[in-house]
Amino acid sequence: MLENSLKKKLGYFINYSDIEYEVLSQYYMLELRMPSNGKLGQFLHEYLQEYLINGINRINEKYLPFYYNLNKALELLSGIVDERKLYYCDKKIEKIGKVKLIGQADICSDDLVIEIKSKPELKKVDLMQALIYTYLYERDVILFMYGIYTGEYTIIRLPFSERNINSLFEGLKKISEREEIL
Repeated sequence: MLENSLKKKLGYFINYSDIEYEVLSQYYMLELRMPSNGKLGQFLHEYLQEYLINGINRINEKYLPFYYNLNKALELLSGIVDERKLYYCDKKIEKIGKVKLIGQADICSDDLVIEIKSKPELKKVDLMQALIYTYLYERDVILFMYGIYTGEYTIIRLPFSERNINSLFEGLKKISEREEIL
């Protein structure tokens, strides 16, 4: 998890157009969005991680109404990760200038990082987090954004590319310059 303030600060200095990313797929059904629920979001993370990494199917009677959507999430992610060996990501720490980047993504493979979000719509802080992960892990990042209530989703890929790394460095440079003035 990255410090929220750094993601927000980067969002002030980096525009969407500065970042190379691709929406792989998206499905929306409802006009009215349900708010993200912390317990359900945590359960989504655990369910996906334990099944994809350890092959464990977590059954919890409290969450039976959501199993169809949880299994749909597994199906979607399985299509992306294909036959890759998956594991829990190590925590990464890097210092660039005066800014310390700390992060730990949800699922890793040798060539891909997956960050799970328990809401289907993209927010700029989510994009900034994925941008930071491209640098920290030196891999493409998949943002898997999934609404457990409705099964709505957005799947975004940010490549580990020169354009993205340059955008991150420019944003970090502007943050450092601004903090020197203050």
